[in-house]
Amino acid sequence: MAPRWHALVDFFFPPRCPFCGENRGDEKTSAGVCFSCFSQIRKTAHPRCPRCGVGFTSDSGDDHLCSDCLAGDGYFTKARALAHYEGIMPGIISRYKYQGESRLAKPLGDLLAGYEEPDFSFRDYLLLVPVPLHSRRLRRRGFNQALLLARRISRRYSLPLDFTALRRIRATTPQTELSAPERRKNIRGAFAVFQEQVVTEKAILLIDDVFTTGATVEECAKVLLKAGANRVDVLTLARAR
Repeated sequence: MAPRWHALVDFFFPPRCPFCGENRGDEKTSAGVCFSCFSQIRKTAHPRCPRCGVGFTSDSGDDHLCSDCLAGDGYFTKARALAHYEGIMPGIISRYKYQGESRLAKPLGDLLAGYEEPDFSFRDYLLLVPVPLHSRRLRRRGFNQALLLARRISRRYSLPLDFTALRRIRATTPQTELSAPERRKNIRGAFAVFQEQVVTEKAILLIDDVFTTGATVEECAKVLLKAGANRVDVLTLARAR
């Protein structure tokens, strides 16, 4: 559609914020989210753990490894999140993920694609991989929320995206119902790589919606590295702690 027709359509049918549904004129971000909603998204910030990205209670001081990362060896190199899982984010992600509002993939994906940090660049990766759903859950939900987010990033940066090599081979209890130790046990052996040539010698950015304990992305990173990936980093919409 020509730009003038876009302007005419917007005049008679003003676009509304995808989060709150209000028409706020030109007061929108590049993702189409109104500034009122955008102001309720608390971005992750320093100081934080340079590996897993968890923030610290103090708002001053240098980044340093958290107790969990100091205590054990992990598989992903680093994890980053756009925002804290608080304020407007839990409700928006719930609508997107559980209430079938797949249209939210565009604004959420565009917000995630706009993530910027001195120690993070989308150009550092050769492949985007979304955390997969088991086929049973995919049929029930109708879409993979991580895949739709990854597609927005792929389009913006012309990054290759693969959603078939890494597969969830075992149905699991929803992680939200479990404690941290139960999550790690529950997800163990749930993923496999079926096309090793796709991931071999690649720096991979793993995409998901929420990072809680990290059990799911650690398991994904483990099987990707075993299949020959050079490195696996993680990017999510929100960080739950």
